[in-house]
Parts: sequence; structure tokens; C-alpha cells
Amino acid sequence: MNPRARHGLIVLAASAALLVVGCSPTTTVATTTEQPRTVSLSATGMADVVPDAARASLSIVAQDAASATAAQEAAAAGSAKVLEALASAGIAEEDIATSGISVGPTYNYTNEGGQEPTGYQATQSLTVTLRDLATAGATIDATVAAGGNLVRVDSLVTFVSDPTVATAAARAQAVDVATKQAEQYAELLGFQLGDVQSVSESSGSVAPPVPIAMADAAAESAPAPKTEISPGTTQVSVNVSISWSIAG
Repeated sequence: MNPRARHGLIVLAASAALLVVGCSPTTTVATTTEQPRTVSLSATGMADVVPDAARASLSIVAQDAASATAAQEAAAAGSAKVLEALASAGIAEEDIATSGISVGPTYNYTNEGGQEPTGYQATQSLTVTLRDLATAGATIDATVAAGGNLVRVDSLVTFVSDPTVATAAARAQAVDVATKQAEQYAELLGFQLGDVQSVSESSGSVAPPVPIAMADAAAESAPAPKTEISPGTTQVSVNVSISWSIAG
């Protein structure tokens, strides 16, 4: 083959190659995702409920001028009497928890900024759940009588043992309020509510009343008035967030 013929073949081959490249297909994929239009509202419902139980914090405190061991032994003896009184009052073992034990020196602080040791103090603390509020006062009285001047009732807080009914009422109120608000927005802004897209609820809780501080045990010779527990009322609250689709 002569040189000119070879040159023509090369040109044809190159042209064919360019033709193939020029005819190679190009594909472009476009994806569009529309987020559904929604309206979201939150509301809180509340229901009043009367507490039916209480939780008491008790401390048995003993002091000794010379010995930490003696102070601890006295606190342990007082604690044993308190536990016996609680058992006699019908308090179950699972409703009595040791919440703290401490033993240490005590000091008298002077105006000059120094401290003088005065002895040792031992404390044993209990948390007691009183499931019958009607007898809670009598149980406290029996506990103080058993432990004598070693017993200190630090606080007593009432609570609702089963808030299920009150929580359901609060939830129904919250959903009703949120729904009516959504319907009002739909009317004011000219759209229709569609299906519910999501619902969330914050954890419901019973807000306890202010703790009732109790005084130290009175002297054995003094007449002890009966302790009365006034439960009052507290509130169960439920917060819900609801999202509806906008139908049109």
C-alpha cells in the first residue's frame, strides 16, 4: 500500500473514533423530593389529684464526748428501735432504705477562727415510704417514741402512688387543647388539617408539695400530740406535641 493510501486509512480511522465519541450517550438524573407541609402545636394538660402516700426522711443521731465507737453503737441501738417500731406499724422491709451512715468528730468553732474538738457524732439515716397516708402520722409518732431524743424527722413529702388516672386526664386535656388550636389555625389561614404525622409526649410527673419539716423528738415526760398529715392537692402535668399534614 502506498503512503497516501495509508494516510487515508488513518484519517478514516480517526474520524470513526471521533464519531463514536460524539455519539456516546449522556444521562442526567434529577431527583426532587417535596417535604410534606405540616402544622405542629404543643399543649400542656393538668389534673389535680390528692396524694395518698408519703416519704419520710429520718435520722438517728448520737454523740459521745470521748469515743466514736460509743457514738456509733448508740446510733445503731437507736436505729434498731426505730426499725422495730416501723415493722410493728406494718411498714414492709422493701419500703425502708438506709440512705446514709456517717461517723466523725465534732468541733466548736471559736471567734478567733480556731476549732476545738468536742467529741464524736454518729448518724444513721433512713428513707421510709408510708403507703397509707391515713396512718402515716401515727407511724411517725411511734417511730419518735421508740427512738427518743436520738430521732430526727428531717422531712416528709407526700406523693401519688398511682398517677395513672390523673395522667390520662391531663393527657386528654393536652390533646384537646392542641387539636382545637390546630383547627383554629386552619380556619384562620385557610387550609384543611390532614392526618396526624407525629405525636410526642414529655414524661409526666407529679409535683410534690413543699416538704413538711418536722421538729426533733420531744422529751419523754412531755405529752406528745398526735401528728396529722394534711395531703392537700398536687398537679399531674402532661405536655404533648402533635404534627398534622396540611391537606389543602
